[in-house]
Amino acid sequence: MGNLPDIFHPASPNHAAMFARLFSAVLTIQLLISFRDQYLYFKSQPSRIYGKPARLLGRFRLPVLSASQFMDVGFLLLLSLVFIVIGFLPRLFALSALICYVFYFNSILSLAYVQRKTNLLPLVLLILVVSPSVDEHLFAASTTWELVLVKIGLSQVYLSAGIQKLQQSGWDWCTGRSVQAYLLENYLWSDRRAGLLVAQNRKLCAVLATLTLAFELTFWIIIFIPSLTCIYLAAVVLFHTGTLATMRINYGKYLLPVYMVFFTDLAFWAKDKFGL
Repeated sequence: MGNLPDIFHPASPNHAAMFARLFSAVLTIQLLISFRDQYLYFKSQPSRIYGKPARLLGRFRLPVLSASQFMDVGFLLLLSLVFIVIGFLPRLFALSALICYVFYFNSILSLAYVQRKTNLLPLVLLILVVSPSVDEHLFAASTTWELVLVKIGLSQVYLSAGIQKLQQSGWDWCTGRSVQAYLLENYLWSDRRAGLLVAQNRKLCAVLATLTLAFELTFWIIIFIPSLTCIYLAAVVLFHTGTLATMRINYGKYLLPVYMVFFTDLAFWAKDKFGL
């Protein structure tokens, strides 16, 4: 192996291309799991209750899709992602997936687990569209700025949430009162008994509030200190599992494909180990 050119050496794989495949594979699975529910929600005509979907970039009104058009766009979105997974013209189909994303998710934007929770997906797809490495072989020479941008996008999600907490409550957020209020409010409509039990313990709410704020404000550190990644990924699992269990808030569903940016090395190891 030492005599082989670097382009074939497993020590320098194409992480951008591997991330594109992992991201698309996990997103495909999530879409398949939820498509029936999303289609039924679309057929209920949510615009009659919540009004017309938001304008694209705040300016452009997108056409209202029929049920058959929604199905077609969803199928094309899935097909585009599958082509990325198998490495067939990935940049072209990333562009196709980006266009389909706009029409598909804009039609069901009022759905609780979609609203504000898919915002990173178009950004990631845009990064894949402009990446010169995504079209290359998995062991070709590649750039790495794509992964850095994806990690910055993830960091921004948490950092903005932490800053918003400070803007609304200041450092009083760490007292746990706001967490208690959120848990009780969500209990009234979600009937999550776990949330009610946590809300009854003021000290526990204060600890959780402090840890959450610290996690959100410092997540960006992993960009500069990758050795802390495992610690923060464990915190991510605990954070999103906790919000789902206590408040039925599921950001992890559509953040999971983006989190594949941290597992490209593992994917290359599995490919080498098991010949995947």
